[in-house]
Amino acid sequence: MSFNSSVTPKIGQALTCQECSLADLCLARTLSPDDLQQFELMVRGSPALGRGETLYRDGDDFKKLYVVKSGSYKTVVSASDGITQITGFYLPGELFGFDGFRDKHSCSAVALEYSRVCELSLSSIDKLVTKLPTLRWELDRQIAREITSDQSMLLLLARRTAEERIASFLLSISLRFSQRGFSGIEFRLSMSRHEIANYLGLAAETVSRIFRRFKEYGIALSNGRMITIQNYAVLEDWANI
Repeated sequence: MSFNSSVTPKIGQALTCQECSLADLCLARTLSPDDLQQFELMVRGSPALGRGETLYRDGDDFKKLYVVKSGSYKTVVSASDGITQITGFYLPGELFGFDGFRDKHSCSAVALEYSRVCELSLSSIDKLVTKLPTLRWELDRQIAREITSDQSMLLLLARRTAEERIASFLLSISLRFSQRGFSGIEFRLSMSRHEIANYLGLAAETVSRIFRRFKEYGIALSNGRMITIQNYAVLEDWANI
């Protein structure tokens, strides 16, 4: 299962926030029906992007936040020498774009598959949070979650072995699939082995070797991008959590 069609309406059919299957995960999840109608007025759809297409670039003005509607995205930092580093993966219902809080985006956001977002302009958010305290609370909560995620990633890269990094990554993706009503045991990764390796600070060969080891030990089976977690408890042990 992938996310490229999970909440895409039929052609010619609008999909409101109240009808969206991701409402319990989105920024609007705490709003009352009346408040949700106000929130919907500031939400704008965007054209679908194919894999490798860019939503925004490093250096672009910070004017919007984005919620993944379908598909998935990665954020990437590029150094002056051309080296790139993936800083995050975002699935449906997840808010991103916070890297622009210093007026300009410090990352580029790139579609991992056929994907869409809902766009939230900063000017509209600023106006609405003064009227809707619950929206302010939820926005602060999601900013805090992003900070915590960054801190956890720094710890993962600094202190964990390659096996622990990959096990932790698979558990994170599994949880996020489960939260969206999909199987957390069998799922399809939208990112390649090279992208996983880049994100985790590993060589692609190391990622492939550890996937093979997990298969040999009956922990997790990988077939291309399809993952089947065979022993969740042992995978948690390998993640050292």
